[in-house]
Amino acid sequence: MLRMLALRMIGVGLVAASAVACGGAAVPQESLTAAQASVKGAEVGGANEDPKAQLHLKLANEQIEKAKKLIEDGDNEEAARVIDRAQADADLALALAQQAKALKEAKDADEQLGKLKKKLKQ
Repeated sequence: MLRMLALRMIGVGLVAASAVACGGAAVPQESLTAAQASVKGAEVGGANEDPKAQLHLKLANEQIEKAKKLIEDGDNEEAARVIDRAQADADLALALAQQAKALKEAKDADEQLGKLKKKLKQ
């Protein structure tokens, strides 16, 4: 029993050592694809029409490009961190675009209400 436990521990150690020797973290391809999809979603959601959203969209695109270079260089752990930042910026760009659109719609509705009130008073 003790011998089997020792053999298992050696096996686990060898697997861990080979993973480290092979470059450590796996390529964060799924995360990269998700971040790219979020950027496209923010673009479709109108992020290019609002200055604040546009800035975060630009940052997300820059971070995606940086992550691709890090992946090419084999630095997958740093690439994963950069992709997380890109994802957050893309999400923020979409939220800011949606907020700007909602504020514009509220302003337009308020103006229409004012016009209707004015008409009713005549």
